[in-house]
Amino acid sequence: MKRRDDMPSVLSNFNERSFCSMRREYLEDIKNWRNAQMEVLRQWKPLTEHDQKKWFELISTDDKQIIFAILGPSLPGSKEASGGLIGYCGITNLDTKNRRGEISFLVDPERVKDEKIYRDDFLSALYMLCRYAFESIDLNKLFTETYVFREYHIGILEEFGLKADSILRQHEFINGKFYDSVIHSILCDEWPGVKERIDNEPGK
Repeated sequence: MKRRDDMPSVLSNFNERSFCSMRREYLEDIKNWRNAQMEVLRQWKPLTEHDQKKWFELISTDDKQIIFAILGPSLPGSKEASGGLIGYCGITNLDTKNRRGEISFLVDPERVKDEKIYRDDFLSALYMLCRYAFESIDLNKLFTETYVFREYHIGILEEFGLKADSILRQHEFINGKFYDSVIHSILCDEWPGVKERIDNEPGK
């Protein structure tokens, strides 16, 4: 796997969304968004400002994860200007020997409520993550774990081109109940076909 260089301010653009380096000014929004969506994350207690500062210090130096802020269009009817922070994503649990990493993705919960916007946000992030992982840092595989009750999220993964590898039975205990998790992945040699299909879609 290639060593990553210092990330530029704006790393990638696709479908009105872009990746940029994580900044301290984004930490409060991300903390609030994570705390509002704990049921879909591997997070068992609300994050504090101190937690966020420690996380920012960690991702700034840890070679096992690469985290991007996502900038994008504002919600319909919003007074916020387009091009602001809408979420974050990245590659965690980087394994340089086996050239694999885990997909991380989260957006403002208000965007999650609009299925079309959420789909566009997620598909765009997946495209930019795959392009970065397979074309810039020479990974062989990206994978992700999703709780089975997130049916719409799973549908977007499979629409993009990730394949279901396995089900981890009763893998997470959430709100007094055990839930299965689904593992999806995409391989480097599958990416060119996925990219060509997306690039040739009408409107792209």
